[in-house]
Amino acid sequence: MRISDLTVVTTSADKLAEINKILGTNHKVSKIEIPEIQSLNLNEVITEKAKEAYKKIRKPVLVEDVSLEIKALKGLPGTFVKFFLQTLGTEGTVKLVGKSKSDTTVTAAVAIYDGNNLKVFKGIVYGTLSPKNKGPHGFGFDKVFIPKGYIKTYAQMPDSLKNKISHRAKALKKVKKYLTS
Repeated sequence: MRISDLTVVTTSADKLAEINKILGTNHKVSKIEIPEIQSLNLNEVITEKAKEAYKKIRKPVLVEDVSLEIKALKGLPGTFVKFFLQTLGTEGTVKLVGKSKSDTTVTAAVAIYDGNNLKVFKGIVYGTLSPKNKGPHGFGFDKVFIPKGYIKTYAQMPDSLKNKISHRAKALKKVKKYLTS
């Protein structure tokens, strides 16, 4: 299997643009809606997502999902991060932490599946949350997530830096290495 054989299944144009930049590809948005199981277990979510995507298009797929685990919230929102952000926004989600320390772990899981072989690759970044949105770039929680070792949020960083250090970049680099070795 080659990177060019994969169909990236996502309805997020922002996510696809980032995937294309990191992988050096030119995949198009696939307007395929796939059901997502509701689970805090990222492995379960990404495995089912890959299988459902393959079932829909019958071609090798690449799917991605993210978990944002805030220590003060005992690991929430986890894989439900999209719903937290849609409902509360980034600042509203951060407000749930209150005055607690906002140690946070972000994990990207990328799965590739060709109908026979399923491989999952993860990228993990540790950091904290900014109490306020900062920065003009990015999407999702980029405006509030500050990776460990940095003083800026993902949204304050140039894409060239974010796409080297992010959770998604780490996972996608593993995919690329696997497919080119």
